Amino acid sequence: MREFFKAFLEVHFKKPVEVSQSYVRDLLILSLFLDYFGLDNPLGIYALDLYPYLLEEFHLWHKTLGMEKSGLDFLPCC
Repeated sequence: MREFFKAFLEVHFKKPVEVSQSYVRDLLILSLFLDYFGLDNPLGIYALDLYPYLLEEFHLWHKTLGMEKSGLDFLPCC
């Protein structure tokens, strides 16, 4: 019975997470490859749409670390 539940959990939970992780890893490798060779990155246009959300997350992140200001001059935070 224990093996049945273990197999059930692996099929329904572990495999989808691994597939999702592989998609994220492939996207990261593609992005790094394009940046390294100086090629235009088509993902940059879509990243601009996420910028306001990422800025809020960055602000919360550096506040949880105990930093008053972000320390990065190029990010208009705080």
